[in-house]
Amino acid sequence: MCLKPAQRLLTVLLWIVLTSAGCSARRPIATTGPLFRLEPKDGEPILFPPSIPESNPNNLAIDLRMSLPSPDASQPTDCLAEKGPFRVEIAKKHPDSVLITLPSTERWIGDLNGLVGPDGDSMAALDVVLTELDQLQQEGCFGDADSLIRNFILQSLPMEPPQSLFNYYGYRPNRSGLDLHAGMRLKIERAYLRTAKTGEEAQTPQDPEGVSFVYFDVESVSNRKIRFRRVGDVRFTPASLRKEAQKNGPEFQLTSIPPEFKYRLVFYTLLVPKEQKLSAAIIGASHASQLDELDHELRLRPDGGCKNFAGTPGFACVEFNGLVTVTCQIRLQLNGKSKLIDWGTRVKDLVPKDSLTSLTIQRKFMNSYRNVRFDPADLSILSLALVGEDRLTWSKTARGDH
Repeated sequence: MCLKPAQRLLTVLLWIVLTSAGCSARRPIATTGPLFRLEPKDGEPILFPPSIPESNPNNLAIDLRMSLPSPDASQPTDCLAEKGPFRVEIAKKHPDSVLITLPSTERWIGDLNGLVGPDGDSMAALDVVLTELDQLQQEGCFGDADSLIRNFILQSLPMEPPQSLFNYYGYRPNRSGLDLHAGMRLKIERAYLRTAKTGEEAQTPQDPEGVSFVYFDVESVSNRKIRFRRVGDVRFTPASLRKEAQKNGPEFQLTSIPPEFKYRLVFYTLLVPKEQKLSAAIIGASHASQLDELDHELRLRPDGGCKNFAGTPGFACVEFNGLVTVTCQIRLQLNGKSKLIDWGTRVKDLVPKDSLTSLTIQRKFMNSYRNVRFDPADLSILSLALVGEDRLTWSKTARGDH
């Protein structure tokens, strides 16, 4: 068939558009502003956030300024939260901004690794300041920027690459709690054991009967509260297990708990003896300080679980007992395609080592994407723990992809 000149031009243009659309999804999106920087400190890699100037010496405190999005002229000007090396206050000459002091990189990383100095643990001081911040906001300080200030502080702390989950979810191995954000997904998997038959000894090991699993999306409703929405039905393997499975377990309770501003997934692994058969809990509250308080009490009295807070107003608590695993999943962009992965996944789990020279990583800092600068010859980038909404692009031409 012979095409007219105009038809040939249209065909060529259509081919160019389609080809460009397919390729551009794999190109990193341009970003502006300071970068994340993966740099060595005393021989160990440290991920520095965009807010810390490159000129800031590692042994000096970090002084930052944050602009308030909608300053309130009537708010108190003596708002101050301070403990140890942390300090947060309204700028005296600029009430539309907040002055923030963080510990030096040297001290902060040292405390995280157990090298606590004579003037106390900066991690414990951070917990105190964050609680004071939340309480000050409830008293009229900082307008509606309390969560923004808290996020700015957490996202501005330098961390070793495997520990960057702390900046966004508050997770650290000795606390085993994960703050939940909209866009996450929870996978709840439960194992069922065969019931002992008449005549079998009580101490005879029971065989596994099967498993069930169900997904819940963590969503934000119109007032910025968080709720849980079940994705699909509970699946059973084998299907016959459905008749015997419990119908009122936590898998079915999540959708009925009230929306709250803050929710956290707490792991019981390090808290409760095995015979208690408690696996995890999801706790919720209106304010971050209330959630921290609930978390603290839960760790002090883990045997009671959610029963410790029965009838307490303003709190939500759902616990998972028995042979159950609660896994949090986060969503990334990998070469332009959205993908759900388990939390704790690192770069090395997704990107081949021979692709580092073409790898670009983009991460959000206070809702603005920034590039992560690293030396492709430094394999420590492979240990970077990924967080939700990270963008990773790398060349796969060796395998024939374009």
